[in-house]
Amino acid sequence: MASGNRLHLILVILLLLNIHHANGSCFPAIFSFGDSLQDTGNFVNTYANTSVSKPPWGLTYFRRATGRFSNGRLILDFIAQAVGLPLVPPIRGGGDFSCGANFAFAGATAQDKSVLASLGLDVTGWGNYSLAVEIEWFKDLLQSDPSLAEPTFLGNSLFMVGEIGGNDYNAALAQEIPVDQITKVFVPSVIWAISSGITTLIDLGARNFIVPGNLPIGCVPEWLGKFYSTESGDYDEHGCLVWMNDLSLYHNKALQDELNWLMELYPNVTIAYADLFGSGMRMFANPQQFGITVPFTACCGGLGHGCDETGPVCSNPLAYASWEGFHPTEATYQAISDGLISGPFAVPFLNQTCSS
Repeated sequence: MASGNRLHLILVILLLLNIHHANGSCFPAIFSFGDSLQDTGNFVNTYANTSVSKPPWGLTYFRRATGRFSNGRLILDFIAQAVGLPLVPPIRGGGDFSCGANFAFAGATAQDKSVLASLGLDVTGWGNYSLAVEIEWFKDLLQSDPSLAEPTFLGNSLFMVGEIGGNDYNAALAQEIPVDQITKVFVPSVIWAISSGITTLIDLGARNFIVPGNLPIGCVPEWLGKFYSTESGDYDEHGCLVWMNDLSLYHNKALQDELNWLMELYPNVTIAYADLFGSGMRMFANPQQFGITVPFTACCGGLGHGCDETGPVCSNPLAYASWEGFHPTEATYQAISDGLISGPFAVPFLNQTCSS
């Protein structure tokens, strides 16, 4: 990290250490944007009667389906609990948004549908749920409740932008677009969309950001099955696909470079990169440390069934890294969150401000 960035970070920590709010949190609110890794109910409040709105989804922690694409809490939930705020409510679920709102939507992409089509994706039948659309929902909320638009409130609130962009790559991979084309064409466009979204939020008054990178997608069971290889060199020592994880790392490096540029452009704004990849690989390198004994098999579904009321469910979800093949279990989210909140991949201003 450049010396100028270190000084900026120290000054931010000193400032945030003096911030305390009536709700007992170090931030008055959290506003979140992203995809199914962050969605706490927007998808199911838009599309009724989906499998995610029924058991066994959500049963580990909430004892009911909440619209989260897991068996329990997400990274957003663990961060909200760590900073002393209520779980962030989905904007499409109604309710009290005085402590923040979640705009993340399952299936959301960083780029608009029209841009993805121009890059060669078949987007037939897709809804247009992009980061820009989610930010428009945020603008609507500010207009409907002017108290949320108060500059000090927004300036002290925490904004989580992402993870986002994973579905852009997932769609390209599913449609068998070559990985070199994804890195050369898709990644720059995704990074531009994220950067543009952050800039828009800054213009609206946001000052504190956490921007997560991509997870190690080469460790996802569905991708391990689709891209199974008989070549041992295609896998790392943990059993993850090297070339897919390289795609995640390529995205993450480009994202970090862009965030560093934004911090130089906006010296009064804190933008912290959240290393989901590093924290995730810490878990895959030593899953037993986190109570996980089944890292590459889905807990829910299989044997010709989806993850729904008719499909099989493992007896101990806490021992599994993957919920239904694509999305992590609460155990994985907790391991990653621990790395971000207090572990070796901790977001500095979160740890310094909110552990006191």
